[in-house]
Amino acid sequence: MAIESKRIDDIRVRRPEEHEDLLEILKKEKLFPSNKSALVFAASLGYKKQQRYKFSKSSEPIPLRIFDDISDIPFIYSLALAETDDISMMAKANFKEALLIFEEYANGGLAYIKSVLDPTAALTSIESIIAEPEEGSTENMFEDW
Repeated sequence: MAIESKRIDDIRVRRPEEHEDLLEILKKEKLFPSNKSALVFAASLGYKKQQRYKFSKSSEPIPLRIFDDISDIPFIYSLALAETDDISMMAKANFKEALLIFEEYANGGLAYIKSVLDPTAALTSIESIIAEPEEGSTENMFEDW
């Protein structure tokens, strides 16, 4: 169903039920101000690590209206564009598919976080994830110029 045919209040962003315990840790430790913020971070991490995992069981979904029109919604569209290399993903008619891509990358990112997270040092674990060097890093790309 296209985004135009549903009211914005009716659209929900799914949270993978299998990572509900992790989302609780991230919230309890105040690493992210909301589950929405944790999902956006996880989706970007999932894309970076190329971990996109389908899921069928969802915890309480987050209303789309919680996602910011200035940064979160464009990120969802951009993630779909990067994944598919299809400019038509930027159309409102394809938002449902873009949202599915976002949800699956968030699931992959949460799986990665769970695999490396030390619950007794959650902040340090997240900082280590952020500081991980990127494969094919451009850090020294101008060294020989």
